[in-house]
Amino acid sequence: MKHSISLYDALRDVNVPSEKAKAVVDALEDDMRDLATKQGLIELEQRLTQSLTIRLGGMLVAAVAFLSAIKFFA
Repeated sequence: MKHSISLYDALRDVNVPSEKAKAVVDALEDDMRDLATKQGLIELEQRLTQSLTIRLGGMLVAAVAFLSAIKFFA
């Protein structure tokens, strides 16, 4: 919000019409809502790490079971 007011004031200082300055500020605020935060990226990394660990563990268990079955039935 603080940045929005500063941007609006800067645009008005260079003679941008009020409606257009407000439109620029609104567009910027809309775009900034979609930006990732540092905390959001940390949480995503943790979820991905957990997911990959579970998948790798599952593949390891399947491989050991497959090799055991081959040895048992061969």
